[in-house]
Amino acid sequence: MQYEDWHTHNSLCKHAVGTIEDYVKKAIELDLNVIGISDHFPYEYLSSEIPSLKDIPYEGYAMPTNNLETYILQLDNLKEKYVNQIHIRTAFEIDFFKHQNHILNKYLKNYLNKLDYILGSVHVLFGKAGVFAFDDGRFLNKYKEYDGNDEIYIEYYDSLQVMIKSLSFDFDLVSHLDLPKKFDKRVENKNLIMEKVIETLELIKKRDVAVEINTSGLRKEAKEQYPSAEIIKEMYYLDIPILLGSDAHKPEDIAYKFKETLDLIKNIGYNQLVHFEKRKRYFIEI
Repeated sequence: MQYEDWHTHNSLCKHAVGTIEDYVKKAIELDLNVIGISDHFPYEYLSSEIPSLKDIPYEGYAMPTNNLETYILQLDNLKEKYVNQIHIRTAFEIDFFKHQNHILNKYLKNYLNKLDYILGSVHVLFGKAGVFAFDDGRFLNKYKEYDGNDEIYIEYYDSLQVMIKSLSFDFDLVSHLDLPKKFDKRVENKNLIMEKVIETLELIKKRDVAVEINTSGLRKEAKEQYPSAEIIKEMYYLDIPILLGSDAHKPEDIAYKFKETLDLIKNIGYNQLVHFEKRKRYFIEI
């Protein structure tokens, strides 16, 4: 089958390299059927709403607000230019911040008619260690402020659950479901954290959204896709739809380890992947 990569970034977000067109060309070279361009929606619109954001370098986490129009225009032009070579899908990865959906939607509404899907994410915790991006290596010292890794996982899944239950937060897809393991910070009480995972998965099922199988963890210290095979098995039992995303931050990351990951999910029992277009969900056989 032709792969479809639904999670990619580019230089607009300030921490990836390569233009959007560089990613499209690489995807064509790899004979992908779909390349999803899903760069980080701005944080800066929240800077006056959440003063503590100044404690993290959010300017380097996402595109600035004044690049939104450029982003959409570039994608429109590239869709036309490469119409006979690949399907390009337009998306945002949007971070969830509690009580901020009203201001988010004020900015997002202007682009909804252009989007094929939205990734919902949690990268920033507001908990025991204050405000920090737990997947940013510059904040690894914050982990020492917790009584073990499990506290971080609980804060993360609690935040994810609030996101999933928040009907004013519009999204189609949950990204990198067990992201706190990125730096190989593993859970200690597996039963405790799996209870939180299953709670979260049940909410995902109720919300009827999909989950990505994100291969970027295989490039990180965790050396494992997000989420783990154990979690994917629980997702399969709950009949939660999935797709593949590389979370590419350079063109060479596109479709990273997709063959091995596809073998994994097929062995678990999945025989379909999700495909999005204009916020509608379809399925393709694998």
